[in-house]
Amino acid sequence: MSLKKIIYPSVFFLSTLFSISLCAQGSGSLKGVVMDASNNELIIGAAIYDVKDITHGVVTDFNGNYQLNLAKGKHTIVCSFVSMKSDTIEVVIDSSKVVEHNFNLRSFTTQLQTMVVSAGKYEQKLSEITVSMEVLKPALIENKNSTNIKGVLDQAPGLNILDGEPQIRGGSGFNFGIGSRVAILIDGLPALAGDGGRPEWNFIPLENVEQIEIIKGASSVTYGSSALSGSINIRTAYPKDKPITKMSVSTGMYDAPSIKDAKWWNGIANFSSANFLHSEKMGQFDLVVGGMGIYDHNFIGPPSYHPGFGAVNDTTIKDNQVGEKTGRVNFNLRYRPKNITQMNYGINGNFMKSTNNLSLIWDNDTSGLYRAFPNTMTLQDQTIFYLDPFLNYFSKSGFKHSLRTRYFYSQNTSGKRGATTTNDANVFYSEYQLTKQLKNKLNITGGLIMNQTYAHSGIPFEGVLPLNHLQNFAVYAQFDKKVWKVLNVSVGFRDEYFIMNSDKPISKPIFRSGLNLQVAEATFIRSSFGQGYRFPSITEKYMRSDIGGLSIFPNPQLVAESSWNAEIGVKQGFKINNFTGALDVAFFWQEYANTIEFTFGVWDKSKDMFGDDSLSTGFKYINTGATRVRGFEISLPAEGHITKDLKLSVLADYTYVLPQAVNPAEVFIIDSTPQPMSYNFSSTDTRNNILKYRFQSIAKIDFQLTYKVFSLGGDVRYYSNVQNIDKIFYLFEPQMHSGIEKYRNEHNDGTIIFDARVGVDVTTNFKLTFVVNNLLNRSYSLRPLKIESPRTFALRLSFNF
Repeated sequence: MSLKKIIYPSVFFLSTLFSISLCAQGSGSLKGVVMDASNNELIIGAAIYDVKDITHGVVTDFNGNYQLNLAKGKHTIVCSFVSMKSDTIEVVIDSSKVVEHNFNLRSFTTQLQTMVVSAGKYEQKLSEITVSMEVLKPALIENKNSTNIKGVLDQAPGLNILDGEPQIRGGSGFNFGIGSRVAILIDGLPALAGDGGRPEWNFIPLENVEQIEIIKGASSVTYGSSALSGSINIRTAYPKDKPITKMSVSTGMYDAPSIKDAKWWNGIANFSSANFLHSEKMGQFDLVVGGMGIYDHNFIGPPSYHPGFGAVNDTTIKDNQVGEKTGRVNFNLRYRPKNITQMNYGINGNFMKSTNNLSLIWDNDTSGLYRAFPNTMTLQDQTIFYLDPFLNYFSKSGFKHSLRTRYFYSQNTSGKRGATTTNDANVFYSEYQLTKQLKNKLNITGGLIMNQTYAHSGIPFEGVLPLNHLQNFAVYAQFDKKVWKVLNVSVGFRDEYFIMNSDKPISKPIFRSGLNLQVAEATFIRSSFGQGYRFPSITEKYMRSDIGGLSIFPNPQLVAESSWNAEIGVKQGFKINNFTGALDVAFFWQEYANTIEFTFGVWDKSKDMFGDDSLSTGFKYINTGATRVRGFEISLPAEGHITKDLKLSVLADYTYVLPQAVNPAEVFIIDSTPQPMSYNFSSTDTRNNILKYRFQSIAKIDFQLTYKVFSLGGDVRYYSNVQNIDKIFYLFEPQMHSGIEKYRNEHNDGTIIFDARVGVDVTTNFKLTFVVNNLLNRSYSLRPLKIESPRTFALRLSFNF
């Protein structure tokens, strides 16, 4: 169901577009209820007003009721609610007369009318926002049989997930899971690990997703430091009037790889999952409870023994230890006091426990593609949870007050050669937000943020303490106004203030602005400019650790990256009979300063990874100078009925980026050898100064055909070749024998992957789906030195009560 039908405080208050004022001198009144015509659910927060004075109006309470005092005479009354078609009536008020009228509102059904909140922290039509945004609906999650949200996000235009790291329009490369340049949010609150700024995709409550909103381009004014190149906001749902219970179970298996002798497991490599959701209103309480469980045998095996490698060999991990076991439980609880209808409060929570592995480098490019290189696989035990107390209040003067807090805890225990190290982080986040819609259609949103992070590192390094403290304070404001009924103007400001340990405090003001002009009924032209800022994570600056056997050294001198993003785009809606969609074309230009990259060098005197007495080798996060990303993007979401019984939905896009180093010869650091390092020195391919670990072209299409109770769907994804990677992997080839250079030379024409699915609604409450991913069983690599999954077969059973 669409978010317009979910009645929870943020939508209620953000959707109220008119000030509340009662006409004390009115001699009569109009009263009734407002309902959704499609299901008779009560609508909270609908506005009822007199067209002659739009400031004279009321909003429906938590029971959908309204009462509007009116003067004697004839009135034209409008009832409106975001994402629904307004209804207008004529009413005559006699002295002391109470007129009753119930409004039944109907939903907008076109792509242009989709409602979003991520762009400006209040609800707007997708067609009218000033930035590029994609919206993914729950149907795509169900159709793709995804056990975590990565498979769904990979289908989004302009976004790809590279070995767990989100990349938006080439704005970031690969940084071994640390320091995401894309903000990950759950209900608008940050959901990245406090120490390393990494996403944990299984932690997202997939079973209770209302919709996913993806902003492409710098979003730091709205969502802070991590949103350097964009943001992903997962919006969860609250109960409807009718209770909902859903369950699904899925089981499947990995096919044998197409490469000879590459299968390392005996018998069947299976995976399975189950999830549930119950959502119900109980008097004044709203309750949502959900959860999931996953078992995955895994398709990447442990390291095998290499004669001649000596101490580098790592045979402590057994075949039966590389699988994943994950369990998660989440809840949303809200209370709506009867005697204070303008207020609600509650607490949300999410808890996850997981055992899995992290594998960084394949063994070799033939029979060892699906095994890890010695000493580069780490077993992990993870515990993650958050608790979110909140309070919302809507004053009679039209102000919406929101206080949202989050306690976020993450702990990661990793094992290596029988030893374990533990890192944990505690994040205390609080945000106060004030929203007001003025009479001149100016929407003002402002807020204050305090964020405290405490992180423990399991490996102290020289004088660096294992306990680190990051403080972040921010103030923001955004102004959105509609001019002449066709022009939307948006301006925003944010000031971030950081203190890490005893470092000097840093303050950074950033700005954004945008325009959206409706030039025809379904034609919108937009332009925007936004600044981005990312303060380094605790891991990047102060933690000494090992990831998958690779040494990572701290860099206390690391400074923040910054960026600006400029864009112009056009969105053209269309309707062919009952088939509707929107073609979107955007051109963008992004400039980055002090770009942070994971850089290999010699940093400390000790033994290196091959056991030789020499200067120690490893990785460090380094500021590598200025970079630039330019490109364009074309996307087409569409759906509708071709015939009475045949429905088609399509999501297609093509993205081209030109990611470049601005000063390729610039020396950005000298290591302990001493070796001057630059883009030219550290790159395998410097043609056109292309940045490392970027796809220049990505094309995708997902489709679903539904005929009565049967469905047929699939997707096709194309990724161009990754032109440039770290040269160190070529230099280590005589010792590692990974075959990386040979493999890349033989696989330099890009990758095309096909997935397919079929389904049947056995009953109205029971659906059966069969999914085949990597249909042609292609052996392929997206992130160099990491192989992707072979073909998989899965059967999913879904139940709705």
